[in-house]
Amino acid sequence: MTEERDSLLETVFAEAQHDLDGEAFTARVMARTRSLRYRAAAGWMGVVLALLVGGWLFALPLQEFTVLIAQGLTIPLIELGETWIAWVLSPINNIGSLIVLSVKAFRVGRKKIISASYA
Repeated sequence: MTEERDSLLETVFAEAQHDLDGEAFTARVMARTRSLRYRAAAGWMGVVLALLVGGWLFALPLQEFTVLIAQGLTIPLIELGETWIAWVLSPINNIGSLIVLSVKAFRVGRKKIISASYA
């Protein structure tokens, strides 16, 4: 291999070579990063604002629905009157506790069936 360089190639490379201004490049990158950060912040603020407005609009209907569900789940299964036994059994004498116990029994039964070995 010869150490001589082709003058035509050197001329082409010399014309194509130019120095990049490091400060200008850094300034453009930082400006774009800042712009993207501002856009992301504006987007999140828009989402939060939409959630707040939606919460404000639906607060009363959701509260009424929650109260309706709570009243429905606290209906007693057996009417015991105002005796001391009614106060003792009140935590488990309602529809909500029946639903909770049913779901718990279903989960226990499902776990027993899944983990059963038939070997």
